[in-house]
Formats: sequence, structure tokens, C-alpha cells
Amino acid sequence: MKKLLALILMSTFISGCQASTLQMIKDENTKIYSKIDDPVYGRVHSFEFGNECGDQKRNSKGKSDYVGKWQGSDCESNSVRSEIAENVWDDNRPGDGQPKTAWYRWNVFLPNDFPIQDTGKLLLGQWHNGECPHVSFTSRNEDRGKLYFETMKTWQGDCKETLRMPFTSIQELRGKWTEFVMFARWSNKGDGKFQIYINGELAMKLDGIRTLTKGKESRNYLKVGIYQCCNGSNPIKPASALFTTPERSSKSFLPK
Repeated sequence: MKKLLALILMSTFISGCQASTLQMIKDENTKIYSKIDDPVYGRVHSFEFGNECGDQKRNSKGKSDYVGKWQGSDCESNSVRSEIAENVWDDNRPGDGQPKTAWYRWNVFLPNDFPIQDTGKLLLGQWHNGECPHVSFTSRNEDRGKLYFETMKTWQGDCKETLRMPFTSIQELRGKWTEFVMFARWSNKGDGKFQIYINGELAMKLDGIRTLTKGKESRNYLKVGIYQCCNGSNPIKPASALFTTPERSSKSFLPK
């Protein structure tokens, strides 16, 4: 009877959250990626990169809405990645975008030896518009491990950051599973919102910001994994990480 009651309560909680596990597909320039079994979270995504850049050619034909120089592949900027992307296209989602407001959740495990790179920019998650991120979690080499919330705008024929705010660090994430819960109000005006909770504790809250890149609002899909971007001719330290499958909900994932 107790087990039955627990199952009923769990079912009520899940349905009350109206949560859905997002359909994710491997990025075309990802070289090393697999799914493995974890004793805590079951089936999880295993990401890894070394020095192998992504050489998959991108098709720029018919892309009339991009603002910057269209790079043919990751290899043109010596970028390496192991990512999965939200498959908004098979969902036939109107506008290839997100709900106006939504909660998101996933868990991340960085090993104890996860490196701080001497070059380029690391991305651990991004809501993308096909050319640059609307919102991303980034760490540059000069940040020395600090992880920043970042937004962008179109500027002088390219994409440029408009806001960077630190909310945790690579050092804090190493050696354990960490839960990320986020709330977003998507807007190309100054009424957007973004909140980040780490293991249930508020790490960052921003109100009255632009969370969509102006001029690129029609597409907004999630990508997670590890992406070491724009390293020029500099060497890249190998890295790996584990992620659970991202979830989205109309209601909060936080315990009441």
C-alpha cells in the first residue's frame, strides 16, 4: 500500500510539473559522443573532445538571415566540440523556438581533471539561433575557470556579447554531479528574465534584459555538451563530461 501511494504521489508530481524530456540529436561536427549507464541517473550522455576539429561542411545556400561571415566548418576556427542539439525540426515546432516562458533542468558531471584551457572559449550550454547563441554558459581562457551567463546582439555584420555575468566556476563543478535549474522569459525587448539555480540554490537572477538576439528571434534551440571554440593555431587540452538529458516544464522544478 505504501509503495502504491508513493507511485501515485510521484505521478501527481510529474504531471503537475508538465515536464517533458527534450528530443536531442548529435551535432554534425561532434566527433566523440556516446550514451553510457550511470549508477545515479541511468542513461546519460558522455561527451569528449581531443584535438580533432569538426570538418563537416555547413551548407550556407538559402541562408539569407545570417549576419556574419559564414564559416564552412569548425576546422576553420580550430574549434572542437561534443554536443547534442534539441531537435525542434522533427517536432514541427512553430518558429523552431521555445515557449514564451519555461523552466529547464539538467545535471552535469565534470571530472576532477577537467581542464582550464589556455585559449579560446568553452561553452557548456547554449540556446542557439543557427548562427550564434541567444544565451550561453561560457568560460574564456582569461576567465581562469569562471563560468559566465552570456547574451549577444548582431553588431557590425557579426554577433557580439552584450552581457556577461559570472555565476559559478569549473573548479566548483569538478568531481561531482551538479543540478542546473533555469527559468527563462524569452524576449527581444528589455523585459526578458533569466534565473539559474545550482543544486537548488539561486546562483543568478536577471530581470529586464534581452534574452533573444534581435533579428534572430525566429529560431531558438538548446544545445548542451562541451564546445571549445575559436582556438586559432593554439593547442587544445582534451576534455570530457557527462550530462543528463535536458528537461523543460511550464512549472518550476524546484521543491516547494
